[in-house]
Amino acid sequence: MPSLTKSYRVIFSSSNLKKIYEEHVAKTSAIGIDRINRSIFERNLASEVALIRRKSGNRSYRFSQFKEKLISKGANRYPRVISIATFRDRVTLRALCDILKARFEDALELKIPQIVIHNLKEEIASGKYKFFVKLDVQNFYPSISHTILRAAVKQRIKSTKILSLVNGALETPTVAVADKSKKAELVGVPQGLSISNILAEIFLHQFDRGMEQKQNVKYFRYVDDVFALCTSNPVPLFTEMSSVLQSDFDLKVHDIASAGSKSAYGPIDDEFSFLGYLFLNGKARVKEQSIQRLESSLADAFTTYKYRCQEIRKKYSNKKLRRQNLTFARNILIWRVNLRITGCVFEGTRKGWVFYFSQIDDSSIEQLHKLDKTVESLMRRFNVATSKKLCSFVRVYFECRRRDPTESGYIPNFDTTSVVNMRRILENYFGRSVKGLSDASVRSTFAVRIRRATRELEQDIQDIS
Repeated sequence: MPSLTKSYRVIFSSSNLKKIYEEHVAKTSAIGIDRINRSIFERNLASEVALIRRKSGNRSYRFSQFKEKLISKGANRYPRVISIATFRDRVTLRALCDILKARFEDALELKIPQIVIHNLKEEIASGKYKFFVKLDVQNFYPSISHTILRAAVKQRIKSTKILSLVNGALETPTVAVADKSKKAELVGVPQGLSISNILAEIFLHQFDRGMEQKQNVKYFRYVDDVFALCTSNPVPLFTEMSSVLQSDFDLKVHDIASAGSKSAYGPIDDEFSFLGYLFLNGKARVKEQSIQRLESSLADAFTTYKYRCQEIRKKYSNKKLRRQNLTFARNILIWRVNLRITGCVFEGTRKGWVFYFSQIDDSSIEQLHKLDKTVESLMRRFNVATSKKLCSFVRVYFECRRRDPTESGYIPNFDTTSVVNMRRILENYFGRSVKGLSDASVRSTFAVRIRRATRELEQDIQDIS
């Protein structure tokens, strides 16, 4: 592991900060509380980088208030508060995130949900464990203690420059509109920042270590979803885990008897859910709510197409223009539906509903057949006739088992898409004229459009715990 001084010098160098902007921040479009957009920030990039280096170096860097964005979690549930930083702060936060990862990389094991579920299935299949314990932590991110988190960070980071940035990010309030009277936050980690997940992992690292060392217990966690298998009566384990989270980490766990609680324990053959998967007799399938959410999402795409067609018929009296625009609307629909089915690879990450639920057992494939029939039904219901072939949820499931799921070309890899195909996709499915655009502009425009499209994929698997 390189020294902290060396890591700071490299990560906060002018060249690396510019690289961070180009590789991460330039691809985002959300505007922070200062209302400065990407083009304005880019015109002043050199001076902004110089400011970040100077003020982080002398510990005078101050984050702008984070802009509040509310994400619905469904009926009768409080929305999730997402914090949006300014462009300058996004560069600083990404650099800070890289520092934290470098210092804690040998201690933290950041796993994607599919790996967690895969490991859980293997442990269940081993036959060693007879019971499960599931803890539902209340308001995890907003409840993270700054005092406990700072102490955990200081175990590996002594630099006052870096600690000052961490403290500044933690204490910066998230507001709907700029409010200078808003006091510093005393508890909680803002969600949506590049440092949010790594700080949450650092915070619970000691709890993880304690649980992993327990005899006859197999422990799993993904963010605030805490789960364990055990060989004997699960009640003492549930009580102990809840007590430690309360006493050592100031986190509250929903009691099993409380209304709406997802906390549970019982025999391993009982029905239980974890990370959106439903387990029964050791077999994994998709929770019905997740199926319904995806079906609703697909129906919304067809409904949007229906109203778009109605507008086209009203707007164009010329038959040729009307036909051209109706064909374009149909192409957009088929592209959107196929992307919903296949998912994709974008920015080095596999995205999509089937990929997320690729750990279901073969005995649950009927759920995917049902979704294929749902799409066929929607095609008939909305009278969509096309020569373009629709993709299949079932086939995508099996494609996901390949070493390289994009090898066959069935699942699109937008990271390897040629500029020629980028131009075709932008024109045919986004209605964006690319005539006269340079290759660099095409790549930039394509990245922005695909990022927006993949957000829809992410919405299909939000709040799946």
